[in-house]
Amino acid sequence: MNLAIDIGNSRIKWARFEGREVVESGMVPDSNFQELLALINFHCSDNITISSVVQLNKEFLRICKKQNALIIDSRLSIPITNEYSTPSTLGMDRLCAAIGAKSLFPKNPVLSVDIGTCIKYEFVTSDNRYKGGNISPGLQMRFAALNSYTSKLPALKPQKTIGPIGSSTNDALRLGVQQGMLFEIQAMIQTIQTLHPDLKTVGTGGDLPFFVNDLKTHIFADLLLVLRGINEIYLHNS
Repeated sequence: MNLAIDIGNSRIKWARFEGREVVESGMVPDSNFQELLALINFHCSDNITISSVVQLNKEFLRICKKQNALIIDSRLSIPITNEYSTPSTLGMDRLCAAIGAKSLFPKNPVLSVDIGTCIKYEFVTSDNRYKGGNISPGLQMRFAALNSYTSKLPALKPQKTIGPIGSSTNDALRLGVQQGMLFEIQAMIQTIQTLHPDLKTVGTGGDLPFFVNDLKTHIFADLLLVLRGINEIYLHNS
């Protein structure tokens, strides 16, 4: 059994895999490292594989070493060819999302779209070459920026809206942010699809449910995509 852990900017997600099958999954509330350590200790008989985008403290690393946890970094062998020009600066969550998407469609070029704190696009060719991707601000970041960089615009949270034009300031903000993201994601998928007609697109991330039904291009939704990639790296190295 492999316990895959994805430590993100705002969430810690985990899943236990038997081979490639998900046995159970969950989330550690509020990025609580004490609860994460309790989870690791509870599953101490599992293999443990960790991807993190935040700096891990010495105490946590000491416990990981004690548990023989595999911590993913740019030096680790992976099941695809990494052609990123600066691999040491590549977020491991991005790489894991790409590997997870490729594991679902091994014969196709794949685009993963991770809609969370940031929107992260990752592209892998049909012959297993990771070419890189794009990063843009996520939903909450866009709302926060409008409030922080202006004197009068309110701090809003996303809500479903109707119509292309806002008839109030709140609607104008929500439509500008939410439709702007929707149009960006749609255009990115269509651009890559024009170059690679047999492209498969896989969406993931905490804010994916807010957009997935409005996209005109069909995408495959998998909220455990990064964790699948973490597990694939474990399988490759085991």
